[in-house]
Amino acid sequence: MTMTRRTFTALIALVALALSLPAALIFSARVAGEHEREFLRSSEWMAKNFADHVWLQLRTPLSEDPSRLRAVLNTMVEEFVVMDPVIYAQVVLDGELVAQHQHLGDAAVERVLALPEGGVPARQLERKQLESGLEYLDIWRAIEPGRTSEPVTSYVRLGVSLAPLSETIWATRRLALLWAAGFALVMGFLAYLAWPWWAKRVHGFEGSGVQHADGLTNSRTREPANSELSFGQLVIDDHAKEVRLSETTLPLTPREYALIRLLASEPGRVFSAHEIIERAWGMEKFVSSEDVKKYIYLLRQKLERDPQNPTVIVTVRGFGYKFVPPTQ
Repeated sequence: MTMTRRTFTALIALVALALSLPAALIFSARVAGEHEREFLRSSEWMAKNFADHVWLQLRTPLSEDPSRLRAVLNTMVEEFVVMDPVIYAQVVLDGELVAQHQHLGDAAVERVLALPEGGVPARQLERKQLESGLEYLDIWRAIEPGRTSEPVTSYVRLGVSLAPLSETIWATRRLALLWAAGFALVMGFLAYLAWPWWAKRVHGFEGSGVQHADGLTNSRTREPANSELSFGQLVIDDHAKEVRLSETTLPLTPREYALIRLLASEPGRVFSAHEIIERAWGMEKFVSSEDVKKYIYLLRQKLERDPQNPTVIVTVRGFGYKFVPPTQ
């Protein structure tokens, strides 16, 4: 297999992605786990704070007036529900609902906020889901501080949406994926720049199918490095690095020789300008199709009988160039 600059760059980028992606996902999972633990702690703290505020109201003289107490508790409940991400709040005293506020959308309020019979645990947190698909925490907290005996009949209840947590976790995962992709792109770019150095110094350069300076590989041509291509009166001597036409050695530059040698390695095959650049200019930068066109022109001046009507190096419009062995 011929190792080209493009193949080398893609290979390094894929290896970098394969190494960085698992690390990025593991890191994002740890960060997401920490976000989740912090969200649960803050939600339970919110429920405790709510229960403490209700307890303080119950210990004031205001508690002796049930109507005024209900009004104050309803105001507190409404203020808690306004706080995002709370979706509902309840205050239950001695098994009786005294204050409630919610924004559940189209969910069945009676079913979601139905009061259990016989009391509830002094402290409880459950993950639940509305019919709309919204996940939330259903948190119960006894109003009386330090209450551990169960069941309790005076408690507060909060519903806390998990949507903010889900958004944070997805943002963390997207950032991890972007980081892995960015690392792979950077490594691919560095590999692209390092290709000339690597191609010159890699172990087993001559026999591994890595691209030679003249654009040819042993594995591609299936010929020894010192072989000779003969097409009637045209002889390409790879050992001497010269081209002879009717026993006359053509005065070719190294680039012109590399170009004719590449095209003649597979007579009749069309080589695109991009492929010629990769195989004949493989270790150089800033080469364009205009450079290929210029050297094709110079080569025709020395090789063709009529350079204006070439018959050996033929242009295949829209595709590239091919070598046609000259007739006798």
